[in-house]
Amino acid sequence: MPNQEPAAAAITQFLAQFPPQKNSHFVVALSGGADSIALLHALSKQVDSEHILAVYINHQLQPESSEWAQFNRDICQRWGIPFKAIDVTVNADAASLENEARRARYDALAQFITDQQLCLLTAHHKDDQVETLLLQLFRGAGPKGLSAMPLTIAFAEGVHARPFLALSKQDILNYCAAYGLAFVEDPSNEDTKHRRNFLRQKVIPLLEQEWPQLRETLYRVSELQADTQQVIEEQAQQDLAACYEQGKGLSLEVLGALSPPRQHNVLRYWLSQLGLTMPSRKVLQQLTQQMLQSESDSQPAIEWQGGVFRRHTGFLLWDSGRQQALDFTPTTWEGQQDLRLSDKVLLPARWLQQRYPELVGRVLTVSLRQGGERFRKPNSTQTTSLKNYFQETGVPSWQRSNVVLISYQDEVRAIYTEHLADYLKNSI
Repeated sequence: MPNQEPAAAAITQFLAQFPPQKNSHFVVALSGGADSIALLHALSKQVDSEHILAVYINHQLQPESSEWAQFNRDICQRWGIPFKAIDVTVNADAASLENEARRARYDALAQFITDQQLCLLTAHHKDDQVETLLLQLFRGAGPKGLSAMPLTIAFAEGVHARPFLALSKQDILNYCAAYGLAFVEDPSNEDTKHRRNFLRQKVIPLLEQEWPQLRETLYRVSELQADTQQVIEEQAQQDLAACYEQGKGLSLEVLGALSPPRQHNVLRYWLSQLGLTMPSRKVLQQLTQQMLQSESDSQPAIEWQGGVFRRHTGFLLWDSGRQQALDFTPTTWEGQQDLRLSDKVLLPARWLQQRYPELVGRVLTVSLRQGGERFRKPNSTQTTSLKNYFQETGVPSWQRSNVVLISYQDEVRAIYTEHLADYLKNSI
C-alpha cells in the first residue's frame, strides 16, 4: 500500500505471505527496545491479540533487566497482548558474550515454537543486516555468511521471520515517534568493546562519510549473496543425491570425480544436514586429501565436533561416537529365549533359530571378541580367522570389538552383527 508508512507496510506485506490461521500464533521476541516495540505495535494493529504472544528473555546481564521485564509486561497489558518473561543464564566469561547470549535467547524462544502453526518474529532491520554482513566479511565468510540474515528460516518446529528486515533504523524510530511509543535503551549498546557496537558506533559512520549510500549498497550485496547461496545449495543438493547411498554414506568414487570446490561444497551441505558446525577450509582440505588420496586399505580417521570422519568400504561416513562399546560378562544361552546383553542390544532367539537352527537347545557361550578366535561356518569342516571373516562381510574395523560371538564347545559357531547395521545407519 503506497499510503502506508514503512513499518505498517512491512507488516502488511509479511501477512500477505503468512496470513494468521485459526490455530496459528506469532511469538514476538520483545526486548523493550524501539525495534521490538514498533514490531509488536505494528503487528497488533493488523492481527488480533489472540494470535500474538510477546516473550521477554531476561539475560540477567544488566541491573535494569528486571525493570525492563516489568516495562514490557505493562506495555502488553495496556495493549491486551499475552506476555511471558523467561530468565536465562548466560556465561559472562564466554569468548563471545554476544554469541552466548544469542544462543541462550534462541534456545529459550524455541520452547514456544512447537508446531508448524507457530512463527517467531524478531525485529531485525536493514542496519542489523549491514552490521552482520560486515562481521561475516571480517571473519572471512563465504556467500552463506555474507547472505547475512534471511527474511524467513525454519526454526524449532515452525518458522522464524524478520518482517522489518528491509526497514532502516530511522524508519523504526519514526514509527515510534509517530505513535508516541515509549521504549527502553540498553546501555550495553553503547559499549564499543563489543564488535557489533564498534561497527555501529565507529566504523560505519566513518565509511558513510566517503560512501553515503553504504547501507543500501551493503544491503543489496547481502541480497545478491543470498541468491548466489541458493544456487550453490541447489548444486550441493544434486551432488549429494549423486554421492549419497542410504546406509553407507558418501561414495568416495563419485565424490572424487567432482572438482575440489564442488567436493567442499557438497561436504559443507552434508555436514549442515548432520547439524554439525562448519569446518574451516583447512579441515575440508585435510578431509578430502586423507579420504580420497590415502591407500585403499588404510583406515583414516579425522576427529571433529566430538565424533570422527571415517572411510569404510569406499564410503565416507560420520561416526557420531554416541554408541558406547559393548561390555558384558560371558554368559550361557540355549537360544530358546531372547537374551538381553545391554540396554540397547538384545540377542533375539528368533535370529539364532533362523540362521543357526543346529545350535538351538545346546549350551552356548555368548561373549565379546578377545582376540585370536576362529570361526567355523555352518556345514564347514574348516575354520577361518575372525579378521578374514570381518573383511569379507564388511564389519568396520573400529566396531569389531562390539561383535557378539556365540560359541559351542569352545569354538565360535555364530556371530551376531545386526546391531552394528543400526549403528552404521545412525552414524552417517
